[in-house]
Amino acid sequence: MTVWDIASHTGGNMDQFAIHCGNFLDEFYRASNAQRRLMVEREPEGHPGFPDYVLPFLAAMVHKLCNDYGVECPSWVHKEQYVLKEPHFWLDAKGNLRLVLLAESPVEFKIRNLFVTANTLSRA
Repeated sequence: MTVWDIASHTGGNMDQFAIHCGNFLDEFYRASNAQRRLMVEREPEGHPGFPDYVLPFLAAMVHKLCNDYGVECPSWVHKEQYVLKEPHFWLDAKGNLRLVLLAESPVEFKIRNLFVTANTLSRA
């Protein structure tokens, strides 16, 4: 599975987004660095019905994974289109939870105006 596949398989069905991200992460964590590079090189495409945070999330995810695993980061993740104009808080966070997300979000997400949990890319 590739990051492009996440977007392609999700299409307009956002109920499937987390499942496809999880499947991608499982494969990424088992892969060699050469395989990982292939998994992230193709830029995902938007689909009707995608919320505005989906492609920035995928860019942030790839950026973080590449940084963490010493994989060459593809240039597409640095495109301006993957930075949200307004902040997006995961879990529709309000109040104190927003403060937690502001503090613990990985920098690769923060620079895209996305605020997630510190373990957002963890797998059980």
